[in-house]
Amino acid sequence: MFIAAIIALSLLLVWADWVAYRRYILPCHRMWVRRAVATILIIANILPYVAMAIMHLFELPSMVPTMWLITIYTLLSLSRLALYAGILTIKNCYVKWIVGVALCTIVAWVLVVGVVRTRREVTIKSTEITSARLPEAFDGYRIAFFSDLHIGSIISVSDMCRNLVEQINSLDADLVIFGGDLINIRYDELSPELQEILGKVKARDGVVAVLGNHDTGVYVRDTTALPLEENTRLLKERIAQMSWRILDNETEWLVRGEDSLSLTGIGFSHELLEHRHSASVADSLDLRPVYERVPNDKFNISVSHMPQLWRKISALGYGDLVLSGHVHAMQMKLHVGAHEFSPAQLMYREWSGHYTEPNSHLYITDGVGSVGFHLRIGAPPEITELTLHRAD
Repeated sequence: MFIAAIIALSLLLVWADWVAYRRYILPCHRMWVRRAVATILIIANILPYVAMAIMHLFELPSMVPTMWLITIYTLLSLSRLALYAGILTIKNCYVKWIVGVALCTIVAWVLVVGVVRTRREVTIKSTEITSARLPEAFDGYRIAFFSDLHIGSIISVSDMCRNLVEQINSLDADLVIFGGDLINIRYDELSPELQEILGKVKARDGVVAVLGNHDTGVYVRDTTALPLEENTRLLKERIAQMSWRILDNETEWLVRGEDSLSLTGIGFSHELLEHRHSASVADSLDLRPVYERVPNDKFNISVSHMPQLWRKISALGYGDLVLSGHVHAMQMKLHVGAHEFSPAQLMYREWSGHYTEPNSHLYITDGVGSVGFHLRIGAPPEITELTLHRAD
């Protein structure tokens, strides 16, 4: 549905370009003006296809340049559509240009702010999780949760990671959890310098991580030279060198005195890769082996990069708290009072924030990095502080 919406929007833009060109440019008697405008419009419309061709034809060390092409395309396209909304729909010659230029200016301003400021402003959100199943000794237990760093697509990545580590450590959490997608296309994005920086994340119970779809190397073009399994293995080695504990369909126990709770990490299988953006990905997925030796009479925290697995986990009697990322709120979120809206709603039933059902909580972080374009609107990079409370 979302892809269909993008295609429809692109076709609408091409049609609007042609209408505006025919109405306002063709009557111009200067041939060079007509050619220049036509060339600019054609280039503006093919930018995403040029970016995709570069990604598929070349072995890129970084996604930053191609993402800039898509960012520029997004800025030009949405601003242009805002202009056309005025000049092509309003009849009054004076009013339509005022409205069109005003709309274009507003949209362009919002997008530019999303590129130069919102994208870089790491925010800390606080959420309370209350459950009658929580052991008494864990009342007040605090988790710092972050996800979707995508270090291969971050501009000034070292500075961003230092800021991230500083803010995480300032929370003085009991446990830090990373929800997957540390890299963007290949394992060596996690350079020795970034290993040193990210390895400074501290918590009393350490740092736990799961893998996401980008961590598997599925987006690497030359899979003969670097098979997916090899990329994943090498990345796991580098993560382990940072003293982060990887839970790949594994469970560990957190202990406070005589009380304990289980912490389960869902690995990223080939089946999940194939349907990573599908709402029905969990329908045929069997998670029982993951929890085979985990008693379900104990409070359980499950970390699944994809939020679509929440109800499958809950149906097995686990996941008192499920932590996920993956969606990013598609890096665009509109806040209207207490309500939030995003293109992510076209693809995901749960897409951002805190959701509850009887005996189960889901929290989806909006992530830290960016995918597709260097842009975040209303969805800044996020670190979440989750405080667990025992219900009376």
